[in-house]
Amino acid sequence: MAKRRTKKRTHTQATEEEVQATPRSMVLKLGAHSKPTPSLTSLVKDVRAIMQPHTATRLKERKANKLKDFLVMAGPLGVSHLMLFSQSEQGNVNLRIARTPRGPTLCFKVLSYSLSKDIRKITRRPKSLAGADFAHPPLLVMNNFTTAKSENKKPEDLLMTSMFQNMFPPISAQSSKPSAIRRVLMITKNSDTGYLELRHYAIDTQAVDVSKGVKRLLNAKRLKKNVPNLGKRGDVSELLLDNAGAGFTSESELDDDAIVSVAQSSIQRPVKKELTAADDNNSIGTTKRAVKLTEVGPRMCLQLVKIEEGVCDGKILHHAYIKKTPKEIKEMEKKVAAQQKLKAIRRKEQEENVKRKLEAKAQVGGRMKRGAEKAKLAATAEGSADEASADAKSDNEEDMNVEEMSDYDLELADAKLKSDDEEMSE
Repeated sequence: MAKRRTKKRTHTQATEEEVQATPRSMVLKLGAHSKPTPSLTSLVKDVRAIMQPHTATRLKERKANKLKDFLVMAGPLGVSHLMLFSQSEQGNVNLRIARTPRGPTLCFKVLSYSLSKDIRKITRRPKSLAGADFAHPPLLVMNNFTTAKSENKKPEDLLMTSMFQNMFPPISAQSSKPSAIRRVLMITKNSDTGYLELRHYAIDTQAVDVSKGVKRLLNAKRLKKNVPNLGKRGDVSELLLDNAGAGFTSESELDDDAIVSVAQSSIQRPVKKELTAADDNNSIGTTKRAVKLTEVGPRMCLQLVKIEEGVCDGKILHHAYIKKTPKEIKEMEKKVAAQQKLKAIRRKEQEENVKRKLEAKAQVGGRMKRGAEKAKLAATAEGSADEASADAKSDNEEDMNVEEMSDYDLELADAKLKSDDEEMSE
């Protein structure tokens, strides 16, 4: 009897609620400047790589596209955040991070930035990211930010902290796997200037309890490289022990703080059978590994300019340069309320005008349609009358064929025609 092979599930499927709660983003380049520089286009692509996998990586903008077009599609696609890059004619680059559909919007000025290709050029040992590295979102690390428990907390800092945290899904200690976290997005706030420094790193782990030879064998298996050459060694123990080398921890760039103990399972646990405490302790072991971060880019230096209430519009909640008194704020609110009221009135008038024009067009179209139908009916009646007269004429011609009639028939036909003429004259 053949055994049925069952495919083991490697991961649990996300529920519909988790999928809806997952934040998704769009990284766009918009603005008055119709021809952005190639460096800005590359920066947008690099930022999309940071926001993977919950972002549109192959999104192509057109010159005719407006912000309203993307806001209309944000709802059906489940997009929760928009990152809008724009460039002025003078070359200044700005970044707006908006929460859809009601805001708020954080407006930043990009003071400086470096692309991923520039970071690879200055890195001694650059690391290239593969598709598996982008299968999960990066780990967000925020340094020197204001929290709700801080003593000197500011509303704009709290809003900025909440915005960055909500752009990435939260990490669950029960379901998240440490091996799935392969990238780190670090945002550091300068306490003196208030500028934000964004850095993107790749996480790499190295074993520290083994010698160089064992590391080379492990790397050869992991990276699918050739096995090290053993021709110059007398025994395999020289490669494994590496007595002539620098010992087990020969990585000089690794610090003691970077070495951590990682729990790993030495045997596979049965699915249905419950393990005892002794089996559980024997099945799990620990190994020391060094965690190393390699910067992959891009990097940006941002300055918060203002915070708007809506999506790129609405009341200004915070401005870095313009400060207003409470009296000026009240006057501004009255002015905004009057503008909104006038806008609502104009919108209502416009809707009524459009409705009236559509009704007039429908009436004109109805008269034209009825006229066309009457003309069609008249043409049909004329055609039928012509056909009837032609048929009668042909019938008469057939009935009164002179060549085939006798004298008696001719006299009867002549009398009939005369009687018809007298009736028509009467």
